[in-house]
Amino acid sequence: MMQETVAVGATITLRADSMANGGAAVGRHGSFVVFIQGAAPGEMVAARIVEVRKRFARAIVVDILESSPNRVSPPCPYFGACGGCQWQFLEYAAQVTLKVEIVREQFRRGLRLDDEEIGAIIRPPVGMLDPWRYRNVVTVEPTADHKPAFHRLHSAALIAIDHCPISQPAISSELARLSADGMTDETTIRTNDAESAVAFKAQEPRTVYQTLLGRRFRVSGGAFFQVNTRREARSGQPDLSMADVLAQYVLDGLALTGNETVLDLYAGVGVFAILAAPHARRVIAVEEIAAAGTDARFNASAADLENVSVHVHKAERFMATFAERLDAVVLDPPRSGCEQGVLDGLLRLRPARVVYVSCDIATLVRDLRVLHGAYRIESVRMVDMFPQTSHIEAVTLLTRREAN
Repeated sequence: MMQETVAVGATITLRADSMANGGAAVGRHGSFVVFIQGAAPGEMVAARIVEVRKRFARAIVVDILESSPNRVSPPCPYFGACGGCQWQFLEYAAQVTLKVEIVREQFRRGLRLDDEEIGAIIRPPVGMLDPWRYRNVVTVEPTADHKPAFHRLHSAALIAIDHCPISQPAISSELARLSADGMTDETTIRTNDAESAVAFKAQEPRTVYQTLLGRRFRVSGGAFFQVNTRREARSGQPDLSMADVLAQYVLDGLALTGNETVLDLYAGVGVFAILAAPHARRVIAVEEIAAAGTDARFNASAADLENVSVHVHKAERFMATFAERLDAVVLDPPRSGCEQGVLDGLLRLRPARVVYVSCDIATLVRDLRVLHGAYRIESVRMVDMFPQTSHIEAVTLLTRREAN
């Protein structure tokens, strides 16, 4: 049989073998690796080629020929067109399993660890009980007829929406209002502790409050805060959100006794610094966005914490000149990971413990390759902050190796 052409616009038939970091399934078509958006491992699909490179191609499913037992019907009417979610077509338990498999494969390939080494460090994942209605912030743009919209999948084009099933109900209510009333500017909608929503334009930032592990935090304008703050009742435990679970793992990893100096890089509004402060001698928070740094100072003062200092600097510039003794460091960088200057500073200062909070496994592994000679990877735990999407959040604990 003549092989189907791998060219943009062509439709090919192939089987998806595994799931890649980024949310696309992986299949082969002749010598080409094909990343297939919308397929599950094990499925036979017809897929339309949308991009061709020298060694791989990208495709989008147009027909399911053999379906995975993990496939479900997406409840969102915008799924497949909207670019916000990638995995609504997968049963939630399968989503969590696939994310762990992706983490394992990234560590295997990126750090050349064998199965025994990976098994020793990868801890059981934590998922949601109800993986919907969790997001506490969205940003929408106006369509030509003034409706709120998200970006389409793999496109700058817009798709009008009037609700979002992965966002908290107050956000969907605000989206419905904007859809009915109309809008003219990019608008951010945030929820707060009162479970109401605040909508504001970029030039008119507003403040909300969020609570993590019993501490209340002010969050201004576009300052970063963990998106999954809807608390759930778990057997034998207090109601916790995924953000609470994540923060607790960070504190557990720091293992503070009250005598330590802790550095919190990429500190945002000061969450980890403030939660660690009652258990440490001194905490230094570093955040480059001025509004978030102001929030961090406010939050430390509101919590009556005198042992927290906040510095508004780029993390790499701060680390270039910082020379004090450190016992522990928290890293919570953006998806791009840590700048080389931050990693160089860690290798120079050699704190005993580093807790790395990552929202991108590829850049986490890249940074761990730099640190691995000086630090032992004690544990990696995936906390599913982003159900229905392919995004992976992980907390990695590193301990200093003894110098030869």
